[in-house]
Amino acid sequence: MPTIHIVGAGLSGLSCATHAATTGFNVIVYEAAGHAGGRARSFYDESLGCIIDNGNHLLLGANKTTRTYLAEIDAADSIREISPAVFPFLDFKSGKRWGIRPGKIFPPIWIFSSKRRIPHTRPMEYFSQIIRLRRAGEAETVADAVGTESLLFNTLWQPMSTAVLNTDATEASASLLWRVIKETFVRGEKASRPWYFPNGLGEALVRPAQDFLSAKGVHIRFSKRLREIRCSEHRVKSLIFSDDVIPLDRRDAVVLAVPPEACRRIFPVIKAPSDAKTIVNAHFRLENTPSLPGNGPFLGLINAETHWIFVRDNIVSLTVSAADAIADEPGHQIANRLWIEASAVLRYPLKCPPAWRIIKERRATFAQNPTQVNARPVTTTGVENLFLAGDWTDTGLPATIEGSILSGFRAAKLAGEKVKFAVYTDTK
Repeated sequence: MPTIHIVGAGLSGLSCATHAATTGFNVIVYEAAGHAGGRARSFYDESLGCIIDNGNHLLLGANKTTRTYLAEIDAADSIREISPAVFPFLDFKSGKRWGIRPGKIFPPIWIFSSKRRIPHTRPMEYFSQIIRLRRAGEAETVADAVGTESLLFNTLWQPMSTAVLNTDATEASASLLWRVIKETFVRGEKASRPWYFPNGLGEALVRPAQDFLSAKGVHIRFSKRLREIRCSEHRVKSLIFSDDVIPLDRRDAVVLAVPPEACRRIFPVIKAPSDAKTIVNAHFRLENTPSLPGNGPFLGLINAETHWIFVRDNIVSLTVSAADAIADEPGHQIANRLWIEASAVLRYPLKCPPAWRIIKERRATFAQNPTQVNARPVTTTGVENLFLAGDWTDTGLPATIEGSILSGFRAAKLAGEKVKFAVYTDTK
């Protein structure tokens, strides 16, 4: 039976596999690690004595592909919506708090309400800078487009760039950020609603997908590291693993759903982004469940090293995006410094950090600057039965959960069409 071979069981690989299996294809998944989920996974941490997420993530109301995936794997109830939409912020230096509260209608006239926008900003600043962002060229950064002098740069554009693109606004692609703004804040409150994972990433995105695939007869082959792809006549003929060689039927298709550095190693002719950005996450386990100012599940910080704080039960998780500058520091130094910020925000009396875990994801995303964005490959390759999936491919979206899942769906569709065509030609 013709098979779609998917290499990689991160979100792009899992979404590709579930989508292909849903449409009736025979699927095999190979994963180099001993677990699925890639960078969006949960695991038991010995030092904390509980399950934590590898990183902190939010979805937005506009992320329809991810919600389709969750519905497909029967996990739609694993995420929680914040309605009406609000993005709470705290200026760590001044102590001032505010929330960005998009309105319900398009065009975004909600900006004229002082209760919905950032304090001490004017409506026309938003409109003029959004227009400049929309008109930005492919080579412009966010800072090039909107300027760095207004209050909005530090309180809106910089937090948006680091959160969405994991890249400082002075480097980040303006056109890529605009695509997110256009689909969310410009479209109003419903498209901007934050969705979070109350039970963690694994329980929402990974375990249900594995259960779904298992029910379809698809099993992930773990600890299978692909070394090489052998091709002839513009087709993949075999997959060379560390411990195995798998020959392919002429009707088979292959999807490489691996990080860009792995893709270049396996198949060097593929164009792929070469620069990456780090994200550092700090997890602290408290004795009691703390409350953030505003009592929400997350809070953005301005004028602090920490960019976002998330609270789930008695675990406080801090995220520092675009964190290359601190990636080489010892974990205890990072924990001590970030705990100072966390304890101040939470008004927690403990001076020394409680039980902690620092996670440094050194290649969390590709560097989403104009040069690297231009290096993103499309799903198809010069090999007729080989396809690519991953948040680093040219999805038109940033390297996010939504982009990763969209890439998997696209690869499944194209690989499926190739298999169907090969089967059809065999019957002629």
